[in-house]
Amino acid sequence: MVEVNEKRLVDRFVQMVKIDSPSSHEREMADYLRKELEALGFDVEEDDSGRDLLQKLGDIRGAETVRFAGNLIARKKGTGLQTDTILFAAHMDTVVSNKGVTVKNENGVIKTDGRTILGADDKAGIAAMLEAAQLANEQQLPHGDLEYVFTIAEESGLNGARLLDKKKLRAKYGFVMDSGGPPHVVIGSSPAEIDFCIKIYGQAAHAGVNPEDGINALAAAGLGLSNIQMGRIDGETTVNVGVIKGGDKTNIVCDYVGLWGEVRSRNQDKLAWQLAKIQTAFAMACEKFGARFEMEEQPIYSGFNLTEEDEVVQIAFEGVRKAGMSPVLAARGGGSDTNIFNAEGIPSVNLGVGASNDHTPEESVTVTDLVQATRLVLGIMEAVAERAGAGAKA
Repeated sequence: MVEVNEKRLVDRFVQMVKIDSPSSHEREMADYLRKELEALGFDVEEDDSGRDLLQKLGDIRGAETVRFAGNLIARKKGTGLQTDTILFAAHMDTVVSNKGVTVKNENGVIKTDGRTILGADDKAGIAAMLEAAQLANEQQLPHGDLEYVFTIAEESGLNGARLLDKKKLRAKYGFVMDSGGPPHVVIGSSPAEIDFCIKIYGQAAHAGVNPEDGINALAAAGLGLSNIQMGRIDGETTVNVGVIKGGDKTNIVCDYVGLWGEVRSRNQDKLAWQLAKIQTAFAMACEKFGARFEMEEQPIYSGFNLTEEDEVVQIAFEGVRKAGMSPVLAARGGGSDTNIFNAEGIPSVNLGVGASNDHTPEESVTVTDLVQATRLVLGIMEAVAERAGAGAKA
């Protein structure tokens, strides 16, 4: 097993989390990564996804005001092995800004002073990928062709991965370093998500003079909500209504309400069934009050379900074992770039990098998990090399 340079790994991680890179503001992070990757022998390409995203959102104001970047696609030739190209991926953005972050290392636990997020999601994954590449160079470890992909705007809806031109990718398998669990946990299943918007139209009237002439859209919305199940429906399915907006004044019968929510499931039939139940509940509620409604659905990402029979899972398991851990195949309720890669025909799993309490000021990662995540990347490289008959030893 290769000895990981723990100090260098931690120093690089801390350096990266001090780079403020909320979604669509990844320019400084992309510049840092390009420099690091080129020093490690990668050829680096940046796509136009950042500009494309801002144009799509109607938010293009020029590089002077929006420090956008594109996805980075970095390629490195292997050491002469005849193997399939493999992809490792992580995202450059953080869920919110952590400008001015203060980083502490207390007994091997890296965290902040509680004022900001840390940014281990997903800079822990990036740190592991960079350290693994550097160790492979220094110790001349056999490996096949590598693709390192660093996406933008993952936290705002997997937008960077969506806009990535998949024709530019050559990988047969993908390993996304972005799960919050420990490095021995392999995420082989993740739900599809469909967002929905329900618009209810009533009739305005003076609430004190002639309320009987009004149709209260809020009352219809309340009845509809009371007739749908929210939260965890079963082990594969969740439903949530997260935003409700409507009404202007207390003395006007509410004539409009908008509701926004989502359904997630690892089972496509269950996904469709929950959406149908929601539509029926609001149709009946609006009929009772004489209101009318519209329901719009927006697919966000497809789900994936892999098993231990799938080769990408087998390779991940081999990598976990080579890192000295026992693999566990698990499902996850959230989406990641892994969903996009699978939908585009690149079988991929999401791997743990050890971050905990992500998206909160309590976010942390242990030095041990950073080291193990690095060993996992090296272990996967070795597993692929061995499958090519190289007998590589990492």
